[in-house]
Amino acid sequence: MKVIIILDQIQAGLGGKERADTPLGGKKVALGSAETTAKALAKVDGEVIGTFYCGTDYYREHPELVQEKFTKMAAKMAADVVIIGPTYDYPEFSQMACELTAAFQKDTTIPALQATALEKNAAIIEQYKDHLLIVKMPKKGGTGLSVAIDHLVEGCVLAANREDLTAFKNQYCY
Repeated sequence: MKVIIILDQIQAGLGGKERADTPLGGKKVALGSAETTAKALAKVDGEVIGTFYCGTDYYREHPELVQEKFTKMAAKMAADVVIIGPTYDYPEFSQMACELTAAFQKDTTIPALQATALEKNAAIIEQYKDHLLIVKMPKKGGTGLSVAIDHLVEGCVLAANREDLTAFKNQYCY
């Protein structure tokens, strides 16, 4: 299973809020917090083939451009599934993640899942939960991260294999 992970500048390890203007980019490795997800994916023969990143301010100023570039690059790289996040309790990244997940649904056949914490994101989750796979995730520094990552990976396997996600969504998503 070939996986692309999309992160903001903070989770990619490229700086804090002061670097929210970081332009979109990518590397063919697991960057920043993607390394944790990559380890869990390896247990199910999954491989991170790239980490895409973008600052939240840059995204807010260029959403169509970022959506187009990320969806086209994921298709070109023949990803089986895309993970956006975890966004934890960062509302700017969570909003970006929902919009990107929706773009993958609309513009590609590549399944996309995201992982978000309820804290600070309740309104965003409420807006998108019926249409997207938003896996429950603890807030930054919260307990249960490794279990939540395992659930995210389980969803990736089901999605990549085009299996029914109803029970998964009922149990692990908002």
